[in-house]
Amino acid sequence: MPRPQREFSGSTKVNIQTNDFVTPSSEPTDMASELIMMCQHDSKFAAIRMNRGHDFSTVIHKICARWSDLDPDSVILNYSLNDTEHIILDNDDDLTTMFQNAEHAGIDDIMITVKDGAKFFVDEAIQVTTIVKSDTSKGKQTMIVDDDDIIPSFCSHKKVKLLSSDWSNGITAVGQRFEGGASDFKNVLRKYAFERGFKYTLAKNDKIRVTAQCKYRTVKTCMWHVHARIMPGNEYFHILGMDLAHTCGFAVRTLTSPHATAELVADLVGDDVRGKHQTKPVDVVKGIKRDYGLNISYHQAWWGIEKARGLVFGDYVKSFSCLKWYVGAAKSTNPGSHIVLESDEETKRFKRLFVAFGACVQGFNQCRPLIFLDAAHLKGRFRGTIMAATGKNGNQGIFLICFAIVDGETYENWRWFLEHLCSILVPGRGVTFISDRHTGLLMARRDIFSESGHGYYLLHLKRNLRDHLKGTTRAYRERVVQEFLTNLHYENWSNAFFRGQRYGEMTSNVAESFNAWIEAERHLPITILVDELRKKIMNLMSERREEASKWGCQICPEMDKRMRASFNKSRTWVVSAAGDGVYEVHSFPNVTVDIIRHICSCQKWQLTGFPCAHAVIVLSSSGKDMTEYIDPYYFSQTFRASYSSSIHSIPTVWMPERPVDEDFLLPPLCKKPPGRPKNKRIPSRGENVTFIRCGRCGKMGKHNRQTCKDAM
Repeated sequence: MPRPQREFSGSTKVNIQTNDFVTPSSEPTDMASELIMMCQHDSKFAAIRMNRGHDFSTVIHKICARWSDLDPDSVILNYSLNDTEHIILDNDDDLTTMFQNAEHAGIDDIMITVKDGAKFFVDEAIQVTTIVKSDTSKGKQTMIVDDDDIIPSFCSHKKVKLLSSDWSNGITAVGQRFEGGASDFKNVLRKYAFERGFKYTLAKNDKIRVTAQCKYRTVKTCMWHVHARIMPGNEYFHILGMDLAHTCGFAVRTLTSPHATAELVADLVGDDVRGKHQTKPVDVVKGIKRDYGLNISYHQAWWGIEKARGLVFGDYVKSFSCLKWYVGAAKSTNPGSHIVLESDEETKRFKRLFVAFGACVQGFNQCRPLIFLDAAHLKGRFRGTIMAATGKNGNQGIFLICFAIVDGETYENWRWFLEHLCSILVPGRGVTFISDRHTGLLMARRDIFSESGHGYYLLHLKRNLRDHLKGTTRAYRERVVQEFLTNLHYENWSNAFFRGQRYGEMTSNVAESFNAWIEAERHLPITILVDELRKKIMNLMSERREEASKWGCQICPEMDKRMRASFNKSRTWVVSAAGDGVYEVHSFPNVTVDIIRHICSCQKWQLTGFPCAHAVIVLSSSGKDMTEYIDPYYFSQTFRASYSSSIHSIPTVWMPERPVDEDFLLPPLCKKPPGRPKNKRIPSRGENVTFIRCGRCGKMGKHNRQTCKDAM
């Protein structure tokens, strides 16, 4: 914007266009501490002399004295200097900075643009700015329309107030106090630097003192700095000295900042991601861009999430050091729990942990004597493996019995796990195990539960066999099949030879459902992991207890649904009585049902432990009470009993800041495996993974509209 022409006569300055006179003071002044502000408002100009000692309210008072229609509370001021336009002048700090910048630039006058804020924000239409240029040769004024100001009227955007708008006032004055110590001061400084648009370095940085200097202190001789330190007698940080004047052209902003550290990201998103383990770095990147106008990388977002959740190395170590305290607190608040922690007495390092909460132990006594065994890798810094024993309740839902954290899936660890599992089961209660064919597990199961039935996942066997037969000759395939079946004991996979009752469970769905259920917790430090699992189980048991209290059916809803489906399927079949509880069902083909022995020639009643369609039509036709022929494990009353006990909370407010020496526990020594850590489950050999297109996000994957978690 061109400045108005001025002429000087003697000691009096006059503005040619407005005839506003500036009369010098009677006393001599120091030009370094004096500045003439050439103010423009509504195409009119006024020259106002200001001294360094004046405050911002004095500036407003003098401007409003020249233009009586202005409201002091709505005046908006900005100025231009060193090719930088629209620098805000809004408080005493800005006024001091303007004096310093003018002094460094060697000028004694500066152009100030004055706007009426009330009109500026109320007007909905974009005002066309007019610029007055004087043609001194003809004594005329020409009105010029700036076309750039017309464009927004055809492409209007909703004004968005960024959450970072207040950061520019983070650093205010000498004596400012930061109760959070050095970390609090540095966090405010990061935000202040980003919003003000400059970069700094830390000349001193420790718990006692922090000194920040402009990054261009040496190159451009910019003396901006802030010095703060801790004061004797308290832990507060105070600003002891500062110079907030920049001479390095800091107002040229960028969307990225070197000060967008993990600490800053954690501070911005901490409340959103803490406790929400499904938050993705890409969501944080988009959220910070939307709310703060700041570009951060995926790496910065990832570390910010880790920091917010407390997953940095120090917190991993602290998680192990507090593990002994947590075990003791869990036992005291949850009577009947069986929790065992093993560590190396010499090195004080963690070895393994077994956890069985009392409510889970008591609840499993009301579930079918069927246990699924499986293990999954942990994804935290110290790796490890989580072993779990799960069952199924009367409504076909998973029921966690116990779990353990060990260093790997070995025979020794499986034997140790099964020994503790054996100690929490009711003596003499026969149980059936379902698992994969891990060598260590098979050997340990035979040693600890030699009399129990053990079934393999039939789908795994099928996939393994199919994988062996790929790309081979017929003679080779016949030999491979023979060898494959020879190495398998019939009682582990054939229903005809199976010892015990596996209730028709032929797949690993229960174990894999549990692994998917704890997917988000598998990367957490050990103490946090155990506590998060405790809370998950606690919430699940509470929800199912409340849900079961509303049931009006005598058997569990899922089983009642199966019963009704079997009845509808068999309504057209004819039943003939043979005597002594034996019936013939003409269902094409015909079958024989013995309701006294609970058997059917179709074998389904024996295999599943629940009446098949043939048994249902026999019981219905003969007028028998079906509930007398159903296993009590499927009753609603039994289901309620399995969730009658509760898992109690463990107040972490009791947790000490530092454990005593005898309770201190170190993390295990581990070597990071080569390659990038796997984030997704590795499909089993021969498994075909089917991908579908989500109707919400449109991406191919294993989720649908209901389970989609992408931010939209």
